[in-house]
Amino acid sequence: MGTRTPIDERLYRKTIINETTGCWEWQGGINNIGYGMIKDTEFNNMRTTHRVSYEVTHGKIPKGKCVLHTCDNPRCVNPDHLFAGSLLDNTRDMIKKDRHNHYGSRSKQKCDHCDMVAQKGLLARWHNDNCKHKK
Repeated sequence: MGTRTPIDERLYRKTIINETTGCWEWQGGINNIGYGMIKDTEFNNMRTTHRVSYEVTHGKIPKGKCVLHTCDNPRCVNPDHLFAGSLLDNTRDMIKKDRHNHYGSRSKQKCDHCDMVAQKGLLARWHNDNCKHKK
């Protein structure tokens, strides 16, 4: 059997640094909510790239903790933009960044490039940058 390329090498090989934000943006596959995904050949499963990046640089993720982004960019794997927090920390972060559902309703917004209408936070976070009508 051939030598396997370590996951950290495969992770950082597929990133581009955004000079404006400082984000290290994953250029490989993503899941349905915009987070990067990478194959962990050691355990033969798929993992989110931000969690892999956190573990490579900061060590094991504490039990019961999430890995959160200070930049709010789900494709970002910059270890300086990642921190471990509780579910409560994640919820507070979501509220602070206005990505939560206000009392069961959510204002809608229209894409700048097409006619898609979605919740404000979802549209800004996942659709606008990837809109196929973007010029």
